[in-house]
Amino acid sequence: MSEATPTPQEPTKHPRKRVAASRLPWWVGGGLLAAVAAFFAAEAWLNSYLGSAAFRSKTEASLGRALKAEARLAPLARQGTTLTSEALRLEGGSAAPFAKAELSGIRAEVDLAGLWQRLWRVQHLSFQRLDLDLNKAAPPVQEAGNARESTAGAAPSAGPPTPSAPQGFLAALLPNRTRIATLHTDRASVALAGAELRQSRLTALPSEADAGWDAVFESGELSAPGLPAMELQAAKLALRHGGGVLRSSRLLVKKGGQAAISGEWTADGGRDFHAKLENIVAEPFLPLWWQTRLSGLLQGSLRFQRSATDPGTLSGELRLTGGKLEAFPLLSQLDSFVGSPRFRQVALKSASAKIKRTPDRLELTELDLDADGILRIQGTVLVQNGTLNGRLQLGIPPAIIQWLPGARTKLFGEPRDGYVWTPFTLTGPVDQPVEDLTPRLAGAAVEAVTDTLKKLPGNLPQGLPEAAKGLLDAVKSLLPGR
Repeated sequence: MSEATPTPQEPTKHPRKRVAASRLPWWVGGGLLAAVAAFFAAEAWLNSYLGSAAFRSKTEASLGRALKAEARLAPLARQGTTLTSEALRLEGGSAAPFAKAELSGIRAEVDLAGLWQRLWRVQHLSFQRLDLDLNKAAPPVQEAGNARESTAGAAPSAGPPTPSAPQGFLAALLPNRTRIATLHTDRASVALAGAELRQSRLTALPSEADAGWDAVFESGELSAPGLPAMELQAAKLALRHGGGVLRSSRLLVKKGGQAAISGEWTADGGRDFHAKLENIVAEPFLPLWWQTRLSGLLQGSLRFQRSATDPGTLSGELRLTGGKLEAFPLLSQLDSFVGSPRFRQVALKSASAKIKRTPDRLELTELDLDADGILRIQGTVLVQNGTLNGRLQLGIPPAIIQWLPGARTKLFGEPRDGYVWTPFTLTGPVDQPVEDLTPRLAGAAVEAVTDTLKKLPGNLPQGLPEAAKGLLDAVKSLLPGR
C-alpha cells in the first residue's frame, strides 16, 4: 500500500491574535491617559478663560441683556461649579426696573448641564450685600441740530469693546446666554421716593416670560422724611422693566401701630401707593406744639399719587381713637370762665377728618372732634407755608353756657346735635396758633356784667354796687393781655 500524502494546512493565525491582545491594555491605557490629559488641559484652559478679561466682558454683556442694564463685573474666580466675584455694578437702562445696583461678595452656583445648550444656568446667585436704587428718572431729551432726539429707547451700553475671545473648538462651545434661577442676600438696602429700607433679607425669582423679577423682602429698618422709624415685617414686589408693583407690605411703627402699603411706580417718576393705618400713635406725626396737646391712635386710609409733572399729592381719611385734648389754650380759658376744671383734659369720643397734602399745603376738611357731652369742634383747617388758617365752630352743651355771662345771647346760636354753636378762627404759625374766641367770650361777659350794673336800681343795700364792680374787674382780668 502506498502511503497517503498529507493535505497542506493554512498557516495558523493564533500568534497574531495573541500579539493584538497583548497590546490592548496599552491602547486602553494610552486612551485613558489621553482623555485624562485632555480633561486637565480643558480644565486648565477653562480656568484660564474664566479668569480672562474676555470672559468677564462676555459675562457683563450677558448680564446687561438679562437685567436691561450696563454691567461692570470684578474679576471672576472658579472652584468646581462655583463662580465668585468681589463686586458687580449695574446702571439701569430705560427698560430696567431700577436706576442702579451695587452688589458685593457675589457667589454663583452653576449647573454645568446647561453647557450642552450653551447656557450658563445659575441655580443660585447670592451676595453679601446689595444696594438698590429704584428711583428712575425720565429719559433725557437731547438736542440734535434742529431736531429733538429722545434717548428713551436707547439700549444700555454693554461697556467697552469685547476683547477677542479664545479661538478653537472649546471656545465655540462656550455658553452665550445666562439664566438665573434664584438670587438671595441677607443685607439688602433699597431706596425709593425718598424712603430707604436697610438691612433687609431679599429673595428673588425671575418672572414668567422674562418680564422682570418677583422679590420678597423680610425684616429691615425703614426710614422716610417726616415719618417716625419703622420696621418692615415683609414686602412682596414685582420688579418690571420700566417700573414695578408693590403687591403687599406690612410695617411696624416703632412708637406704636402698623401699616399695610401697596401700589406701583413707573420709570418716568409716576407713583400710586395706598396705605391702611392701624393704631398708629399720632404724636410723632404732629408739629411739636401739638404733640403735648393732642394724642390718640390713628386709623384710616391714605393714597399718594405722583406723575412726571406733578410733585405728588397725599389724600385720604383719618380717624383718631382714644383721643385726648389737654392744656389747649381755648379750653383753659373755658375752665377760667366756668370756674370748673372740666375742660382741662377732654377725652374725645370720636375724631375724624379728610386730608389732602401737597409739598407746600395741608388741608383738613370735614374735621369733627366730639368730646361726648362736653364740647364739639367742626370745620376746616388749611396750613400753607407753616401758617394756619382755620374756620371752625365750637359747640357747647346749653347747661354750661349759663355759666358764661352773655355768651348765650351774644355768641352762641341755635342748638344743633345737643350743642349750641359759635364760629371761631385759628390762625398764626403752626407752633403758635391764635384763636379769636377767648377775647370774644371775655368781651361778651364784660358787656353782660356792665349792662347788669347799669340796670341796677339806686336804692340797693350799701356795698352791693361795689361787689358788682369787683365782679366786673374779675371778668376783665380774664381778657387776654390782662
